[in-house]
Amino acid sequence: MGALISHVEHLSETIGPRPATTDAEERAAAYIRDSFESRGMTAQMQEFDSPRTSSWACVLYHTLTIAAAIASRWSPWIALAIGVVVAVVFWLDLDTRWGLTSLMRKGPSQNVIARHIPRSGRGERVAKVVIVAHYDSARASLASSPGMVKNRAAAFALMKVCTFAVPVLVAARLLPFASRLEPWAWYATLVPAAYLLVPLLIDVHSELFMKYTPGANDNASGVAALLGLIDRLVPESDTLQPLTRDAHITHGEKEAREADVVPEGSLLSYSPVAAPARPVESWTDDDISWDTGVITGQTSLGLDSYAHALKAKEQEAVSTAPDPEAERAARLFGAAPTVPHKQPAPQPDLEFDIELDGVPLRSTGPSLSDDTVPFTPVESADAAGQHDEKPRRGLFGGARKEPTGERHGVRDWLGIDKDFDARKKGTSIGSWDNFSDEDDDDSSGWKGGSAGAESVDDPDFAASIAARIRRRVTMNVDRELTEKEIWFVATGAEEVGTFGMRAFLAEHGPDLHDAAIINLDNIGAGSLSYVTREGMARRYDSDRRLLSAARRAVREADLAVKGHEYRGLSTDATPALARGYHAMSVMAFDVNGRIPNWHWTTDTIDDVNEANIETAVEFVTALIKEL
Repeated sequence: MGALISHVEHLSETIGPRPATTDAEERAAAYIRDSFESRGMTAQMQEFDSPRTSSWACVLYHTLTIAAAIASRWSPWIALAIGVVVAVVFWLDLDTRWGLTSLMRKGPSQNVIARHIPRSGRGERVAKVVIVAHYDSARASLASSPGMVKNRAAAFALMKVCTFAVPVLVAARLLPFASRLEPWAWYATLVPAAYLLVPLLIDVHSELFMKYTPGANDNASGVAALLGLIDRLVPESDTLQPLTRDAHITHGEKEAREADVVPEGSLLSYSPVAAPARPVESWTDDDISWDTGVITGQTSLGLDSYAHALKAKEQEAVSTAPDPEAERAARLFGAAPTVPHKQPAPQPDLEFDIELDGVPLRSTGPSLSDDTVPFTPVESADAAGQHDEKPRRGLFGGARKEPTGERHGVRDWLGIDKDFDARKKGTSIGSWDNFSDEDDDDSSGWKGGSAGAESVDDPDFAASIAARIRRRVTMNVDRELTEKEIWFVATGAEEVGTFGMRAFLAEHGPDLHDAAIINLDNIGAGSLSYVTREGMARRYDSDRRLLSAARRAVREADLAVKGHEYRGLSTDATPALARGYHAMSVMAFDVNGRIPNWHWTTDTIDDVNEANIETAVEFVTALIKEL
């Protein structure tokens, strides 16, 4: 059994049916939370209150509409008022707004949320993507039985028409000339009301006699794809592995003199550290400057003592240097300088080898500051001494030597070679207006020739840039995926009116107005499709940007995924679209355009195809790359 299908098996078989606001739903949420945390992500449990069912609200709508039609014979104005109010509230309820469903008996439910937030520079905007899948399961209904499901879309549309037809017919009977049509006009009003008895009885039967489905396809399959996408979209941790030593090396006065780092004739004042050096459990990007090759901080290697000794030697060399004016007088008038010139002795290197992420490193020179020591990879350090030096003409024809190996500096940082001419490049560009985000390979946006002055004042700026460079160079992942902020959201209480998604948008919506929301629902059986339109009351077109990206993803990844309009009940994308967010659903349909085993007892793992889930993971991955 594959990893993806194992999630379906655990949710649908081990846990079983997962009705909203029940203990089974809570166990499913805990399983998803543990799955997030096992991948090193921090999971948040968003708790909210949700109705236990939406069927009783529908029963109440139908009952009030039928009662209004009957009462219109004797109290037409009261019947009209009731019919209009019921029709409007029913419409709002279907559109995932407020309705009678919100007044039903409630219980606790929860969303499980995990986020991958990439590191970025100050002021840099990061694209956001929200991947959603609900984990609760629905109660079976006769409307979804094999004999009736083929007419479900038409029956649902007729139910909406009849709900609005009753108040319209009642209003027509209040016209002056309509009184001559009584009682036939009243009989006509009873016709749509009579049809509403059918969905009313189906809902009552469902609540009293039907059981909840295992929910393998709807929607353990979507949750499995959600968990599978973590491996595709979230890179491995940036934290370096612990660097251990068998013993801590502490350099005191004796060691400093033996290492010949103390100048002759100097008095070394050394104060040992009161507490033993703290072992370094791990080196992070704050300790290593990847662009200059410097290890900073006081480590258990005793590098701080080495740096202080070198600093003392540098100060002694400066104190013995002659006065510049006296030396100039000696050259001009032949007088000896008052202080004998003494060249500072070459500073010895503290050579030690370490291994960092499998790469051997070696110290390469004296300290750069009070608490830093340069280092290079062993292979680079060994190769550096093998560079031949070639003569180069000096100012007056003399020969001077310059190593052929190019030092890493600003040119490497900017990615330009020695032949780069800034003036020619500026002339070819012509104007700052010619810069755009599309030309920026670093995906950090147009800076107009500056990275932002505020970044220089940020104490963490250098560390964040170094970490970002290391991540891009060393990680074998796609930047188009890992440099997006990804939200993984498993919603509860979807089957009773998308209340999990509503709660999520109510709390986090202000931060996600520019985010792309991708909903995974019923993807385990049938032909995978991206939904072009959906909605129970009003039909909402999916976000144009997501649809365009979906078409490009299908073309680039060569996937058998097509667009399809969905005319069933609401998904978690519906409340997002109704509130103006950029959303789109990914679902699967059979040859008749219906969801296999939808809301029926046959929704088991036996009819879930793991290849479908894998294709959904691949499609969403390609889709996110195109955003």
